[in-house]
Amino acid sequence: MNLILENTREVEYYTSLKIIEKWMEIELSDYDWHFSDIEGGWGIQDPSWITGQELKSKIHEYDYQFVWAVISAYPLGTKPKLNPNPYADGNPDFWTASAQKQLEDALFEIVCWDGSATLFIGLPDELGVKICKNAPGIKNLDEFNIFHN
Repeated sequence: MNLILENTREVEYYTSLKIIEKWMEIELSDYDWHFSDIEGGWGIQDPSWITGQELKSKIHEYDYQFVWAVISAYPLGTKPKLNPNPYADGNPDFWTASAQKQLEDALFEIVCWDGSATLFIGLPDELGVKICKNAPGIKNLDEFNIFHN
């Protein structure tokens, strides 16, 4: 499932992982995370591999804003791997029908788009249903792309 959240007054800023954790009804610490194409956050290196516990601790310390980033979720305990290739800024592949994850072995991706939108790529149906129920104004990205292209 691919979704987009933009143009809603219900969100103080894009992209807040603390709010996304709540909307998806997950714990950040239940996954490990690959970050790339990073602008914002707490000055993490690009790319970075962050354990779920490290991310949960950082985000609960302060709700950092990510302006640009591709944040890829992996099963907890995945052997760290760094890939500098996933990118958000200028990536046209998000704006075509059926956008795909950039890292095939990731469970799903959260894409921070210029501080004005958050994209969710390849969400499992269970998480997609939860976020659609909880996130104000979220839309199906594939339908959005068909309508706007």
